[in-house]
Amino acid sequence: MKGTSRRVKVVVAVFVLFWAGLFIRAIQIQLVRWKYFEAEARKQHWDRVELNARRGRVFDRLGRALTLNHTSATVQVLPQHIRDKDAGKDTLAAILAKYGLGSRRGIRSKLRKYDHLFRLARGVDYSTAAELKDVLVDRQFHNCTLVDDENQRIYPYEEVCANVVGFIGTEQGRAGIEARFDSVLRGRQGSVLLQRDAVGHCLPYPSYPRTEPVEGADIRLTLDADIQSICYQAVKNRVRETGAVAGSAVVLDARTGAVLAIADFPSYDPAKRRRGDTLYFQSAAVCDEFEPGSSFKPVIGLAALESPLAGRLTARKYDASAGEIEVSHRKIKDAHKLGVMDFDGLFVQSSNVGCVMLSMSVGPEQFYLLARALGFDNRVGIELPGEAAGRIDPPEKLNRLRLANNAFGQGLTVTLLQLAAAYNCIANDGLYVKPFLVGSIEFRGRKLCRSERTEVRRAVKKEAAQRMRDILAKAVTEGTGELAAIEGVSVCGKTGTAQKVIPGVGYSQTASMMSFVGFFPKERPRYVVAVLLDEPSEFRFASAAACPVFREIGEGLLALERMRERRDFVAEMAGDMR
Repeated sequence: MKGTSRRVKVVVAVFVLFWAGLFIRAIQIQLVRWKYFEAEARKQHWDRVELNARRGRVFDRLGRALTLNHTSATVQVLPQHIRDKDAGKDTLAAILAKYGLGSRRGIRSKLRKYDHLFRLARGVDYSTAAELKDVLVDRQFHNCTLVDDENQRIYPYEEVCANVVGFIGTEQGRAGIEARFDSVLRGRQGSVLLQRDAVGHCLPYPSYPRTEPVEGADIRLTLDADIQSICYQAVKNRVRETGAVAGSAVVLDARTGAVLAIADFPSYDPAKRRRGDTLYFQSAAVCDEFEPGSSFKPVIGLAALESPLAGRLTARKYDASAGEIEVSHRKIKDAHKLGVMDFDGLFVQSSNVGCVMLSMSVGPEQFYLLARALGFDNRVGIELPGEAAGRIDPPEKLNRLRLANNAFGQGLTVTLLQLAAAYNCIANDGLYVKPFLVGSIEFRGRKLCRSERTEVRRAVKKEAAQRMRDILAKAVTEGTGELAAIEGVSVCGKTGTAQKVIPGVGYSQTASMMSFVGFFPKERPRYVVAVLLDEPSEFRFASAAACPVFREIGEGLLALERMRERRDFVAEMAGDMR
């Protein structure tokens, strides 16, 4: 009896402990870890699907699309889930081959090769993918074949506008406008909660929440695709003709400051990027600094015209007959002996020696303040990532030698966009008009913001700007800019040839940066054009290397104007006849 009683007690104790354990476990699940198990249950029964928003588009000033959205599909396969491995693979291969995803033999080979999820095809036509989905469900292959929507970004102008528009990667802007305004263009994703059945199929359920996506806003640039193409082709051709490393061009609307073109070569195709293309993701005209050389000389000229000694400095004769001048035991030379010149001749003949003489009378503070007023040593504020500010030493660091070098554009750095903006200041009678690239941001037909002409400050007096405009006109008709002349139009501008700085070595004796910056027509300027060539090997001076690019772009702009005027006239006449 005692043995039986003991066994009964043991059984009862085990029974009590078992149920006590179950009870404690139930309390733990229901009261302590209920959130964890609720989340696990949701994972098994629910599936949240992200609904991608339509990305906003980018247009040029005339409404032409610089980006397009295209919806296609990606097909992925889980070979390990295919039923009837032998016959199943043959059948699935036949279905996929029928819809143009490859040959039957090739698909069957891949299905046998892989034992994990792999991508079979991407960029599949959307309507084809929709039809394929229905067939896969009907033939019960939908659990091993995934057909997902894929949003593709298309860039119709390819490398021509790549430096401005940029590109996207993994649904996020990586360069240019696409990166700078990514949050505006991207919109807001939506989501939908789906019910998952026992075999893993996701099905919509009416009572489950759904958040609709909000499409991105559209951006209209001031860029003109035709002008951008003219500039890109002109720079590309000249880079190849001169053996240059690279080249850039900027075109501004002189009246408003709107950027009509920013072209860089080499460039890249946003849809077919290669490993080495990262060098060109940023616009060289906006992000690269360089020593401008003689195209910076109008700054010392304007500083003299703004000086209290302006009357004496403009009436003086400057003797550069020796062809060189010594400053702080360093000799500064002209390319040629230019003789005795008046004030205008310093810039028409582009005399380094004469500009050094002028700088000694102007002084560092006057020079620095005038350069800052023209926008140098400060970012323009263009709507592109990575813009450089350039560098000019403050007055306390401008000793005689530094100031002398700065006077003819050496020992300081600028961007091509800064140079264009400064010359636009001369074209606008001394008013600094801020360049801008984004014309407006629009959402569902409504303009959220709009950019207009912005007069930031009066940089120089009207009389000084007009005097410099006369000088720059003579620099084209009588001086170093003769090859920039455009028939039938009065052009104002200045060449610049600067020795290139080699890091750790100093100034190169063979490599130069060559530029020409100008505007036209002189009387009522419409366009400001800045051109830069990096290390052209076929020419020694910008007068031969850069001026022809300016002329080609200018002639292209005028031809485009005439074509559009004729087109508008014909359209108007046709409207009247109706």
